Amino acid sequence: MVFLTGDTHGILEMKKFVPGNFPQGQMLTRDDFVIILGDFGLFWNNPPLDQELEELAKLEAMPWTTLFLDGNHENFDLLDSLPEEKKFGAPAGIAAPHVFHLKRGYVYSIGGRKCFAFGGAKSLDRDGRTAGKSWWRREIPSEEEYRRGLDSLENEDWTVDWVLTHTAPNGILRKTNLYKYLEGDPVSAYLDEIQRGIRYAKWFCGHIHRNCFFQEERFFVLKENIINGETGKTVSLRHDRPSFREFIRRYQAGKTLDGD
Repeated sequence: MVFLTGDTHGILEMKKFVPGNFPQGQMLTRDDFVIILGDFGLFWNNPPLDQELEELAKLEAMPWTTLFLDGNHENFDLLDSLPEEKKFGAPAGIAAPHVFHLKRGYVYSIGGRKCFAFGGAKSLDRDGRTAGKSWWRREIPSEEEYRRGLDSLENEDWTVDWVLTHTAPNGILRKTNLYKYLEGDPVSAYLDEIQRGIRYAKWFCGHIHRNCFFQEERFFVLKENIINGETGKTVSLRHDRPSFREFIRRYQAGKTLDGD
């Protein structure tokens, strides 16, 4: 089985995986997967905080295999330094023996499904962050990564089972009424092009700090909820934490955003 959830932001949201919130998780095995759709964030401080190491150890100890995309709130110096190995049919970063970083632009075989993965997004709050400390230019993909994504899809005849991204195409952002905040993201523009050409069964993303489903596009936006990818049903017990608009209000009120 494959389960998916939105951003974890390092130590802030790892509690979503505790048995009291995700009881089904305790019945899983290493052949089952939980996918975090970006802003993983446990590789943030250098050197790492004890709590970050503890949370990574807890995640590694869970009975399933964890996969994550990169988002925009990541320490890309640390992510890019992870050892790399071919896993699930393509290169992946090894965060722990059973925790893997799915890299931009590859098609992975996960739970018997072909999954196109593409992380990254433009940070809304980058002006309140410090380059190389709480914000990294690598949040925006390179030309090589953009090209890799197109080449990978071409190799699959532009047909996959699932699409896994951190942010959403602009067409979806407009449907959430958040486009006025998030417009101008080159990653969303790239995903517009992908969406026009690709054939897929389901698309999943995080980033938007909402839990919603767009039936026509077969598109799931996830925040704190954990869903069963096959059924689309929410299996976690805590639902619908504060919205993206609340995040905007806090940012505009001048609260510190240095780190996550």
